[in-house]
Amino acid sequence: MSDDLRAQLTHLVQEEDPHRTLDSLESVVIRTYLTNQGYGTPAEDGPLTIEGWVAWVEQHSTVS
Repeated sequence: MSDDLRAQLTHLVQEEDPHRTLDSLESVVIRTYLTNQGYGTPAEDGPLTIEGWVAWVEQHSTVS
């Protein structure tokens, strides 16, 4: 799952480096995407990178 999610988020914000710090708009896009996909509602002060968001989903996932 994490590889698929990483690829989806990378494509979503058009960023090839999952370790680069995201800007505020990219973070909003990712939080909205995760909420719409049923992963819960991420806090505004969530992870700063795609890799961080993948780890967040792994820890907080409500999708079975």
